[in-house]
Amino acid sequence: MEKAEQVGADLGLIGAITAPFAGVQSEYAGISGGQITVNHDTVLQAGKIIHDQWQQLLEITLPKLQDMQLGVLGQDLVSQAATGEWAKILVSNDDSYSKRIAQYIDGLGKLADQLKTAAQQYGFTEEEITAAFGDK
Repeated sequence: MEKAEQVGADLGLIGAITAPFAGVQSEYAGISGGQITVNHDTVLQAGKIIHDQWQQLLEITLPKLQDMQLGVLGQDLVSQAATGEWAKILVSNDDSYSKRIAQYIDGLGKLADQLKTAAQQYGFTEEEITAAFGDK
């Protein structure tokens, strides 16, 4: 087998390795989020939970997304190609894991903002809102 044929065969194997991810991706393609219903009695409670989760993910998880980049798996052509494909899946594709996680964190922040606005509309004082949502 010539070198070009071997590389082509090896790249085909990489495609087989990443193929299961495509199946999972389609399962979640239409999901944009859930629905949360709050009222006067639950808005501060729900807001505190969402805000605290957002804050924790923002401080702990978001900085670690840069660490999802892989080092070189090996110097051979197959390892270099695999490293590139994993980098796409983990970091660089528009739908990479790191970008999805960052979008989720951003979405929680926006939800916390919406709940804060709802609390203001329900007539809670700034002190009550700050106690639940912090200074954000």
